[in-house]
Amino acid sequence: MSSTLTGWEVPLTLVKITQSIVEGDAVKTETKINFMGVWQPLRDEQLQFKPEGQRSWEWVWIHAKSGTLNLKTQDKVLFNSKRYKVMSVKDYSLNGFIEYELVRDYENNE
Repeated sequence: MSSTLTGWEVPLTLVKITQSIVEGDAVKTETKINFMGVWQPLRDEQLQFKPEGQRSWEWVWIHAKSGTLNLKTQDKVLFNSKRYKVMSVKDYSLNGFIEYELVRDYENNE
């Protein structure tokens, strides 16, 4: 089922942001990730399941072929100069893809 996203996917580039403490100092590392996938806003039906105060936030899905992106919940990424936080990861690798749900990270936007 590796052809699940064929015809829908496009080349995408994310920058994964990680922070760590090195000798008592905060160090921010940015890693560019190129992959083939689908970037789309959540459908209205999906937004209705969010708490009322979160429905106007910018929620998006990423669908990527299994093994190409490897993000985890709470990871931070940049896409088109906007910072997002990974809120959920759903493994559909039996169908050839992983689904990520992200929300725009307004608190820490740079």
